[in-house]
Amino acid sequence: MPSVPDWPILALGRRLLGEYQLDFMHKISLRLKLRQSSGDAFQDFFSTVMGKLHSDDFVRVRPFGPKGDKGCDGYLLSSGQLFACYGALNGDKGKVDYLISKMDEDFAKAKKNLSKIMKEWHMVHNLVDGLPNEAISKLDEIKKANPGITCGFVGLEGFESRISQLDSGTVAELLGPLATNKDAQEMQPAALQALIKGIVSGVAIGAPGSETITPVPSDKLDANDLPNHWQQLIENGWKNAYYVAEYFDRHHEPLIGEQIASIFRERYQYLRAQVLSAEEIMDCLYEFVVGIGSVSPARQVAAQALLAHLFESCDIFENISSGAEA
Repeated sequence: MPSVPDWPILALGRRLLGEYQLDFMHKISLRLKLRQSSGDAFQDFFSTVMGKLHSDDFVRVRPFGPKGDKGCDGYLLSSGQLFACYGALNGDKGKVDYLISKMDEDFAKAKKNLSKIMKEWHMVHNLVDGLPNEAISKLDEIKKANPGITCGFVGLEGFESRISQLDSGTVAELLGPLATNKDAQEMQPAALQALIKGIVSGVAIGAPGSETITPVPSDKLDANDLPNHWQQLIENGWKNAYYVAEYFDRHHEPLIGEQIASIFRERYQYLRAQVLSAEEIMDCLYEFVVGIGSVSPARQVAAQALLAHLFESCDIFENISSGAEA
């Protein structure tokens, strides 16, 4: 396969004013990591991040026998910060009542059992798309009833802030490796083939649709209100998108390209019907393509190219131009 010229380097990150800036793919990996981690797995991930950042100053906590964890899932010795973790299954924000009751119970247990060492209390969560208003009201209620204790949340932004303070090697250890300039220039046909095979084998495919594929408007990325990290993924994928079209054109099954397009049109329409944001939809589509767990650089490059191809041919997201929907 010929190399692609002028591919922008997918760096592990960059340093600006002394702070590590997460690469767009690591931001995406973090979102998926949080969404995919629930219960003990989420608490383990948070504790690992804190351990990498604070070393022995952070105390990882586990319940022992009938005494439980006393409402504490982690503790920072130097500041007296106590953390309680809530890892919802797939970042599910629908269980509002459970979240509120957990905040009440965890704070009450911590205050009863650990008041002498608790200077701050923070609820750590994996609701990457935001908290319900009820949780904000509950936190305000806890603050007003306990003016001597600093209270807050640690969510996606809190994870980003903490991980940004780590070196690039540790970030890669936590969030997985990133594709390099060389990986992008030498996109592996086997990686694309594996993605396509996985998508087809996991979905019952009907007859492909007959929709006409129209040229992608130049303002489609902005018109669909995609966050910057997802815009970067699509823009980087465009460099290899023509390989995907070429792969479909040469495939021994002549309708495979339209079958894949039909799968993604249906999935996109289903996700859109759930009234999800553009960012949530992209999270789901990317996860659908790459699966669960760490994603190899070759698979990253192939996934970017496939999603860019589908975006470019208007199979996913809206074909909007000049303020009108096509």
